[in-house]
Amino acid sequence: MKPGRRAFLLPGMLSDAPWPAFCQRLARVAKGPVHDETAEPGVPGRARLVVGREEDVYHAAALCRELGVLLVQPGAREAALPVDRDWLRLDLSRLAAIEMLDERRGLAVVQAGCPMGELHDRLAGTSWRWHAADDQELVGEWLMRTRGWLPGRCADSGLDAALVLLADGSFEQFGPFGADSTQPLRSAAGSRLVSELFQLAGDPAMASMLEEPAWPAGYRLDALSPRVGPEGVTPVPNPAHFLLGSEGTLAWPARFRLRLRDAGIAPPALSLAAREAGGAGRETPADRLDAFVKATFDAGGVFPSSVV
Repeated sequence: MKPGRRAFLLPGMLSDAPWPAFCQRLARVAKGPVHDETAEPGVPGRARLVVGREEDVYHAAALCRELGVLLVQPGAREAALPVDRDWLRLDLSRLAAIEMLDERRGLAVVQAGCPMGELHDRLAGTSWRWHAADDQELVGEWLMRTRGWLPGRCADSGLDAALVLLADGSFEQFGPFGADSTQPLRSAAGSRLVSELFQLAGDPAMASMLEEPAWPAGYRLDALSPRVGPEGVTPVPNPAHFLLGSEGTLAWPARFRLRLRDAGIAPPALSLAAREAGGAGRETPADRLDAFVKATFDAGGVFPSSVV
């Protein structure tokens, strides 16, 4: 029996070894079970937390910050996970509810683990649709892996707002600023974060990046510099759009508010152009801004880093 699993049978005894101690401490505070999946003693730890409630991720992130464990969520790219670090994977299968469907306004609120197929089934008898994808893929996983939204057109994704856990442990509601804003930022950390991101969005390189046929950066700094689309609606900045294509590297989204598409309207086009990669010894403006965005969200490296 592995040391970590033996310790679970003896809840009054806490292991002196760092990895089993991490698993035991998490198991004591999480509602969902913790599974130690480490291949053998002496190698970097691998565990999976079946999240039973949003607070489980809060406790997990706190322990990850304290002990240097990487918090890995659905949407993270496998190639970006360093093999020499301990990982904790989040299993969101118990957070799969469609919490609200407003057929009058075309809005839905779904938990982080909601499968695309369940959302498609729920919308089948309505006049609303959502993006096509594999039925088993989670809504959040799809949003965080999908790239190609045109520069300044992040609203085409349909992501309207998100409740996120930031790397410092703060829960924050990100959504549209301006006339459509329904809730102010709830934490001092969130206010500082958004203020710093707006400063980054004023970088001189942004003007040329917004004119590219495909967004050239990994992170969607254009979330704060939206452009008018063909429908002529004036868009507003929306920090929730930083999640798009982020591959689970910036924050953990607990739930999403989605703006659905009328069934009679074609889905938005995605750019097929590949974003430019920096050459050897050459840093592009997009690389520089990506590094700043990552550091602003996650200076301590709680989440993986896939684009910088």
